[in-house]
Amino acid sequence: MIKYISHLIDDPDPVIIMPYGGFLNKDTIYGQARVLEDEGLEEVKGDSVISHIVRSFKRFETDEISEAKVQVKWQGGESLLESDKEGYVYLKEKHGLDLNHNKTLWFPVTYNLINNSNEVFSITTSLMKPSPTAEFGVISDMDETIIQTGLGSTLRWKVIVNTFATDSEERIPLTGAQELCNLLYGGTTGYSENPFFYLSNSPWNLFDYLSSFLEKYNFPKGPLLLRDIGLENKKKTSLLEGNKYLKTKQILEAFPELNFILIGDAEDSDAEIYLEIARNFPNRILSIYIRKVSNIKKNTFLEQLIYETKDVNIKLISTSKEAIEDARKEGYVL
Repeated sequence: MIKYISHLIDDPDPVIIMPYGGFLNKDTIYGQARVLEDEGLEEVKGDSVISHIVRSFKRFETDEISEAKVQVKWQGGESLLESDKEGYVYLKEKHGLDLNHNKTLWFPVTYNLINNSNEVFSITTSLMKPSPTAEFGVISDMDETIIQTGLGSTLRWKVIVNTFATDSEERIPLTGAQELCNLLYGGTTGYSENPFFYLSNSPWNLFDYLSSFLEKYNFPKGPLLLRDIGLENKKKTSLLEGNKYLKTKQILEAFPELNFILIGDAEDSDAEIYLEIARNFPNRILSIYIRKVSNIKKNTFLEQLIYETKDVNIKLISTSKEAIEDARKEGYVL
């Protein structure tokens, strides 16, 4: 409904492609982007609450473009995609490259919007190819694990305030989260470049917001995997159908040579999702760290769940310091 209101008050904006990053393994490239009308986020200046609200409105007032032709190019290859009903294009192609490297690569990929055989918009992004010498990978939730969102507040009112009235520059990480992530990134040598993947049930509309937050606070650079909240999304009846499980599964399948550490919190269903992952990918999950939240019932439930879990190394932590101490004990970090 919101998009139709906007069309009554202004002319349609220029059409652009918003790239959402991605990753590649030894033979396949995975990327995602969205074809949208440009809502002019950069044109909204100022640090007032009103400015933040206007920027947030523009993030969610997306006018997606379906059936758009998008040509994707990378060194030695290309693919022609068509956007779906929500404007998304999904890249999953054999890249055909013989990659010889001993460090993390950030691989350039260009999305070209094609109209009547003419290129009308072009943008280049970078996708992560993990270092072949990485000791393990890390998949971390964002909400209430790295950044406080207010998921546990009454009617989740803090989520609304934090999302719509607070700029990413004003948000701060949960205490110790940055240190924990950077230690895991460095691994046992301090410079192992262990790949990071960030998960959130936030919509893709917040990609730029959350990316800016991670960059500002010097978290390890890595793909940010969010969720489509389009109206066509059906209500999920199982954790195995949800965004976090499917994205985590995709990552483990893409990098079968890597074991992983998983980080989440007690507010959502992270523990249950990660336990399912650990059991469906035996011997691939080194440790699971679940951060306690203010909800006593949820903490108590997870304490019992973890007590009854004998086949997976899962720990409920109160602070990032506890996770750091355990990671040192387990031999994951310096």
